[in-house]
Amino acid sequence: MISVRKSDDFEKKEITDLEGAENVEKEVLLGDPEGVETFAMRRFTLGAEGNTPHHGHDWEHEVYVLAGRGKIKTEEGDKPLSAGDAVYVPPNEEHQFVSDSEGFTFLCLVPRRGEPTTSGE
Repeated sequence: MISVRKSDDFEKKEITDLEGAENVEKEVLLGDPEGVETFAMRRFTLGAEGNTPHHGHDWEHEVYVLAGRGKIKTEEGDKPLSAGDAVYVPPNEEHQFVSDSEGFTFLCLVPRRGEPTTSGE
């Protein structure tokens, strides 16, 4: 069944349970409640000077920057990001997203195992 969700339906959660995360909010846009089987779509908002943890995992993910500016820290060095940029992060690549003084927002798509509990439980 086709599912359409409105922005008022998304629960924004501050990321406080991941060591190294600073000033980060996450919303799961598509996942368990919609019956999504193969991937999860999330929206991250990094406030001013916010960052995700420096991490890696065994799955790829795709990122699309919606608004603002920041960078992704990689093993090859920092890469600047701004609205309209698309990023591919291969499996097992250490990375970290960092916002500038204004913050930035991006979509992040991962396999379901990268977002195992998307129902809010």
